[in-house]
Amino acid sequence: MQFTVIIAVFIALLAGENASSTPQDMLPGTSGHLSGLSAVSFTAGTILLLWSLMRTTSHIFLRRMERVGIPNRSSLRLPGRIDLLTRIVIVVTFATQLTIGGWGHLTVVEWHLRRVVLADEVVLLAPFIIMLFIKWYCFYPINRYIREYVVAGQLAEGLSARPVWTRRQYVSFQIRHGLLIILVPLMLMLALKDVVCLFVDNFFPAEEAASNFVSYAGEIIVAAGAATIFIFSPLLLRRIWLTRTLPDGPLRTRLEEFCRKIKLGYRDILLWDTYSAVANAAVMGLVRQIRYVMLSDNLIENMSDEQIEAVFAHEAGHIKHHHILFLILFILGAGSVTFLLLQGTGDLLNKTTITEQLPVKYAVWFINGAGVLLMISWILLFGWVSRRFERQADMHAAMSVDPQNESERLGERGAYIMGSTLQRIAFLNGIATETRSWRHSSIASRRDFLYHLSAQPKKLRRFCKIILWIKILIILSVTVGVIGWAIMNEL
Repeated sequence: MQFTVIIAVFIALLAGENASSTPQDMLPGTSGHLSGLSAVSFTAGTILLLWSLMRTTSHIFLRRMERVGIPNRSSLRLPGRIDLLTRIVIVVTFATQLTIGGWGHLTVVEWHLRRVVLADEVVLLAPFIIMLFIKWYCFYPINRYIREYVVAGQLAEGLSARPVWTRRQYVSFQIRHGLLIILVPLMLMLALKDVVCLFVDNFFPAEEAASNFVSYAGEIIVAAGAATIFIFSPLLLRRIWLTRTLPDGPLRTRLEEFCRKIKLGYRDILLWDTYSAVANAAVMGLVRQIRYVMLSDNLIENMSDEQIEAVFAHEAGHIKHHHILFLILFILGAGSVTFLLLQGTGDLLNKTTITEQLPVKYAVWFINGAGVLLMISWILLFGWVSRRFERQADMHAAMSVDPQNESERLGERGAYIMGSTLQRIAFLNGIATETRSWRHSSIASRRDFLYHLSAQPKKLRRFCKIILWIKILIILSVTVGVIGWAIMNEL
């Protein structure tokens, strides 16, 4: 969900930039989008249509699952597929609202909201946020059905269980963990950018503001401020999520000793309150002084210390192999390259069609279509890279928890511990082991992959080489983006 929010913000900013750069003297009907009241009506109408579609879909699938009775593999895979499909529909609908629907042009050009800090960003994203709320509200019954099955299974096995969360708790959890976790730091960065732009516009003459020195100085301030916000964001985000320090006891002592063993630095180990609905862990922070490792309540309540240690080691693997940093670099590199390609295409088309109003309309459509295709390509590639990073973290965890492992070889004992841990996580989260997602391979395939690597060391070395090449290509994409930006600014 977090990456869906990032995509939506990127689409909104790109639409805002395109709207602000559209020639103001274009003839009516040649811009390729609606305007005024028509744009508002189109946006509101698509939201209402989506609400009706989601409500009906939720009702149909819930009845289908209830007819099955005890959820089978197909039923357990269904919620994940519905979630992915609805997110795709929401993003496509949002992109349509911003472009053809004219919401981007209405916000930036007609309402002139760029004069107020964050006003244009908030209004641009408003339809997307509303559609997310509708999604969570409508599909709560399906989640509740799966949670009731999971709780019954926990009780049958003599495990700890709490009542299924209410719709209010479910929506609140999704807002905190799916929306605010991304939106709050991003909005702080965008607010800084708006403040710098307004300062330059109000205190420097137009000729001086356009100079290279002022432009570069502003960009450096924004980049430095954004980096600072990102680095210190874990201090804020631990408050957005419901967390508290993991109490002293045998488990904390064991995890602290494990951190010393693998040389993992952190600020604190946190207990993550999810209403006992999520069995998972997370890591926030690139710098050890403000890095938090979080273990969910359900994870601690219903897994053995050995399995908790394996989950902890998986998150440590993300840190040790710098996965968070490389995923961020991937987003920056992909975003920069995409913007450069679209900007270059737009400039080329603008030179050939600026004197003919009708072709300009098709040029806008072409650029938007090319942007969508590039974004889809990057999204698919991001998912592929993320799945490889998850497997490397699994591999790191299996090596770390194996008491007999004293080398870089993946042993059978470590593979078994991590495989059983993944199996337990699937059960506690109510997902089928064959269920795969955009960023995660299925539990079954991850488990079998570990067994496969433990039996064939040559495959392990080959996989490590693939990961190395992925990181090299990510660095190259960022380098190309930086060089491209420099060249464009000089031109």
